Amino acid sequence: MNAPDLRRALRAAVVGVALLVSAAALAKTTGVVDDPALQTGPCYDALVDKNAATPTTAPNRELGSACEIEHGDVEKAWARVLRLWGSDSTDIPDYDSYRRADAPAGGAAPLWLAATGILLTYAVLGAPMRSAARLLGAYPGPAKGALIDVATSLVLRGLLLAAFVVLFSLPYLAAIGAAALIAFAAFRLGRPTPAPLDPSTDSLSAHLAEAINDPAGAAAGLAALALFVQHSVAAFAIGLGLAVVASAAPVILARRTLRATRVRAAVAAAALAAALGEAMVVAPPVSGWVGGLAGASLIVPVVLAGSALAAGFALAKPAVS
Repeated sequence: MNAPDLRRALRAAVVGVALLVSAAALAKTTGVVDDPALQTGPCYDALVDKNAATPTTAPNRELGSACEIEHGDVEKAWARVLRLWGSDSTDIPDYDSYRRADAPAGGAAPLWLAATGILLTYAVLGAPMRSAARLLGAYPGPAKGALIDVATSLVLRGLLLAAFVVLFSLPYLAAIGAAALIAFAAFRLGRPTPAPLDPSTDSLSAHLAEAINDPAGAAAGLAALALFVQHSVAAFAIGLGLAVVASAAPVILARRTLRATRVRAAVAAAALAAALGEAMVVAPPVSGWVGGLAGASLIVPVVLAGSALAAGFALAKPAVS
């Protein structure tokens, strides 16, 4: 990477972060607004009575959101309100740890978002496993010992993915990581995918080197997966298992076809940016910043997708197949 390219990538990252922060700052000033669609029904009325008898810091919209996420179960919804909002003698949760009442209870992204994000990650950032591609006949080279190499690479990818999941659970790191990945995806537009490397020998050291280099080369894709799978074991397993599927020859060809045209590659990168933005909206601390802004789950992804699209066209070199 030469100096002009690096400067352009840094400018794209700064623009993306600035746009996100400006949207979050606007959202934070709006407070938690009422939502007539949520603030209705017997569960909501029951929580209003409970909140009057045992006051909490929960706004009325959050009472309705708790009813919706607990499917009208008054006791579960009230327990959720108490867990998130405590009593009126305690401070309102700060923006570093706040989660909306209608956010997923387990900390994982919604299933539709996780599935979409995983597929977009492999389309834009995901690197196939060299050992699996060789085993499936997609890459030339000796297949001897490839099955063991596949298992080793999957384990190492799983460990790196788990490390990213833990890392992104810390405040602000998920937002910073998503912004960096958006800039990285835009910077890669139109640039050729590195050719697969084959072991020069069939020695144990060569196989170990390939097993280590494989997850290292896929680090950006694994970081993006971590933002989508979060604490969902099923999504974690699916995201990791798709590394083998992405190593099949038809999938590799389809991804090369996608990246061969600047417009298609830019649109795919913008879609990934939108998915990363949506993952940020539902996770702390961003969920606290934008929780009171109507349409936040649409505004932030659109802003990030637009910035990634603009940066991608500005940074992209002539496409190569």
